[in-house]
Amino acid sequence: MNEVFLVAGKVGFIGVGAMGSAIASRLVKSQELLVNDRREEAAAELVSQGATFVTAEEIARQCKRVFISLPGPAQVTELLLGTEGIAKHFTPGTVVIDTTTGTPMADSGIVDALTERGVDFVDAPIGGGVRRARAGTATLMVGGSETAFAKVSELLLHVTSDVYHVGPVGTGHAMKLVNNLINSCNRFAALEAIRLGEACGIDQNTVVDILNKSTGRNYATEYTFPQLLSGDSYKPQGFTLELMRKDIRLANELAESLEHSTPIGHLVERFTEEAIERFGRDADQSQLMAEWYLNRSE
Repeated sequence: MNEVFLVAGKVGFIGVGAMGSAIASRLVKSQELLVNDRREEAAAELVSQGATFVTAEEIARQCKRVFISLPGPAQVTELLLGTEGIAKHFTPGTVVIDTTTGTPMADSGIVDALTERGVDFVDAPIGGGVRRARAGTATLMVGGSETAFAKVSELLLHVTSDVYHVGPVGTGHAMKLVNNLINSCNRFAALEAIRLGEACGIDQNTVVDILNKSTGRNYATEYTFPQLLSGDSYKPQGFTLELMRKDIRLANELAESLEHSTPIGHLVERFTEEAIERFGRDADQSQLMAEWYLNRSE
């Protein structure tokens, strides 16, 4: 968006790690932004751009629009409804915008508790990764009532022009899990196929170039390999194996709750667990891509 305008009232953002700070960076120049994170230093860049660091409780008290970006649904539930939960400090008319990769199952309990306080909840996870979130070219998948969506749609357009109202509460999180499921499956499939091409004596760059002009192309071939894995070293993608495991597990749990079979998803979850055993929870996805099939023992 070229036009910059202020949405009435202060906007809060809780959880400004890699993804949260990328989303918040789209808001800080046009909104009066209050931010919070368990690590205050994580908010330093946003504060330097004009945001104000305050407690989560103060955000709940002062802001009618509150973004949340946390590691998972358990952390969101604890933040809002735990023993020190901030939900009790919201004023009626507030809208909570949860950009966390969550689940419809967790959303239902949160919505029940917030509705009693006159507070709306929308699930608005983002697809496209940190890089595209910061550039404003990612996709927001929003679940919520028509009324709640209308209250925040203008604000969400500051994050990206690609805002989709998917359906009622929970459908945004469901759509994000669908996206993450296929992304994780594609990642391992690309690894396996590209290594096969190399085993046949074809240069990796040639394999990737041809795949990207053929039906096998996907995000791993179009971005990860050429941008992060070319040459003799890899560049971090900014997403840990533990977060990857969490996302694929949530997708499989969603499928199980619907009695829907995801055999490939469960296979990829096992592969991700094996990768964590080899490289550690905090290893980057790029390390997995660079080293998995080079020295994997069968």
